[in-house]
Amino acid sequence: MKIYNIIFMLFLFVTIKAQDTELEEIKNNIITQFSKIDDYQVDINIKINMTGFRMPKKKIKMFFKKPDKLNIKTNGFAIIPKTGINNNPNELFEMFNYITEVNRTIRNNKQFYFITGIVNPDSIDIPIKNFQSENANITMSLLIDAKEWIITEVDIILDKEKIFSIKTDYINIDNIMVPEKTNLSIGIKEISRIKNNFNNDLLFNSDNDFIKASGLNLKNDEFKGEISLEFSNYIINQGIDDNVFIRN
Repeated sequence: MKIYNIIFMLFLFVTIKAQDTELEEIKNNIITQFSKIDDYQVDINIKINMTGFRMPKKKIKMFFKKPDKLNIKTNGFAIIPKTGINNNPNELFEMFNYITEVNRTIRNNKQFYFITGIVNPDSIDIPIKNFQSENANITMSLLIDAKEWIITEVDIILDKEKIFSIKTDYINIDNIMVPEKTNLSIGIKEISRIKNNFNNDLLFNSDNDFIKASGLNLKNDEFKGEISLEFSNYIINQGIDDNVFIRN
């Protein structure tokens, strides 16, 4: 019996090491693809449909420069999602405490990797610690195109309930994969589990109180919505002056 236990432990160790190696290769390939971008500017059309809130399609202009400079210009009021706006894979991988699964899958005759892991609650822009469940289980899964090395889907799950998802279609511009369209879905049931500090700073960049702007009624005990981002008129790696990122 002991010899079988030893063989099993050796097999498990080799499997874990192989998974770790595969995971590092996947991460390196994704980050290498993203690192082709030094800077860019792009027009984004945003459409929002949420509980108690409607915003007509809004056009903004976004500027990005390595490593993390970001500026958004718009006329008038606009609610802009923090997550999913610049598709930086480093930010997603940093959310993991650890990875639990690395699997291969086929979709539409294309090979993908499916990565799942446990998320650090402090990396989520929702006050998870205020939920009644003291041991909330937060996981995130990433669907990765194994040819283009881009993250096409992101799902965040709280205690078996999907609360946030991102799906992105990409376009190739000068051999660089950049988003063409992104759809974000938010769904939180029993929102009363979150205390009253659920405000605009958690999910959105806005100078206005999001709850007041949305007309959200916590008595409904549910919050859900969709955000659509359409990207166009990219200017990539043409150089952007640092003054663009200085806020007046």
